Amino acid sequence: MLLLLFLLSSFIGFSQHEWTWSTHPEAHFKILAPFDLSLSTKELPTSGDPIIYHQYNGGSVSDSAVSIALVIDHYQLPMTLDSADYLYHREIFENAIDQLLTSVKGELIYVDYNSEWDRDICIWKAGYLNGKGVIRGHLIITGDQYYGLQAFGLIKNNPDESMNKFLDSFKKIN
Repeated sequence: MLLLLFLLSSFIGFSQHEWTWSTHPEAHFKILAPFDLSLSTKELPTSGDPIIYHQYNGGSVSDSAVSIALVIDHYQLPMTLDSADYLYHREIFENAIDQLLTSVKGELIYVDYNSEWDRDICIWKAGYLNGKGVIRGHLIITGDQYYGLQAFGLIKNNPDESMNKFLDSFKKIN
């Protein structure tokens, strides 16, 4: 019996991805992830200076080992008169969630807004794939930096623990 338990625990350990820090000094953050995150960069035209938009992503909801997809959007907010205003930040959060939900035909389950001494945060959850999928996100504005963290999973795979590990590990670095 002891040998069987050892073999099962060894098999489980080998089948899981190892979570490591994914560090991105160019965007001033690090985060735990079970795989490498790829970077794509776009320049978005505006009426003023263009916004350099970075997206880090990896994983797949169909991956049998981890079965989550992770995305981090990052850009520097343009400086405006209201760029430090909480209501302005809330509008940015609402627009980001609306755009994402429209693109995946998702439905918002809950949203919560918090303000801390150094950042404004929006924590949200949505369903997609006709209720078979779940998206959880943390949107963060700290100083003039925007970070949009999203974790996608399938409900049948119970992704909550992995999603929490990813979302809760976000650290701002200099």
